[in-house]
Amino acid sequence: DPSLLSHFSLLLLSQFVLFLGVGAVIPTIPIYGQSIGLSSTANGVVIAAPALSLLLLSRLAGQRADLGRKPAMMGGMALIALFDVLTSLSSDLPSLLMARLGLGLGRGFAEAGERGMLADLAGRTPELRGRASALQQAAVGLGV
Repeated sequence: DPSLLSHFSLLLLSQFVLFLGVGAVIPTIPIYGQSIGLSSTANGVVIAAPALSLLLLSRLAGQRADLGRKPAMMGGMALIALFDVLTSLSSDLPSLLMARLGLGLGRGFAEAGERGMLADLAGRTPELRGRASALQQAAVGLGV
C-alpha cells in the first residue's frame, strides 16, 4: 500500500531528525556548562535531566498519545524546539536544568505519539511488525 509506505517513511524520517537533534546537543552540554561555571557533577545532572522527565512523565505522555497520535507527536516536537531555544539561552544551573527537564517532557510526548503511530501502522500489516520495529530502532540509533 503506497499510502502506508509514505506514512511509515515520514514517521521514520521524523524520528531520525528528532534524535539527530537530541544526539547533537549531548556532547556540547559539558562545554556549555563549563562556560557558565558548572561543575562536572552539575553537568552530569543536566545531561540526565531529560531522562528523568521521560521516566516521570511517560505515563501521562502515553495517555495523551492514546487520545491523538499526531497531536502528541507534533506538540512534543514543538516543546522540544522551545526548550532547545531555552537551553541555548540559559546562563545558570536552574534555568539550564529547567530547560533540559522541559526537553524531556517534549521528548516524552513526541516519542509516545511516534511509537503509537508506529504500532497503528504496523498493525495494518501484521507480517511486517518486526521489520517496522527494527527500522524504527535503526532510525533512532542513526539519529543519536
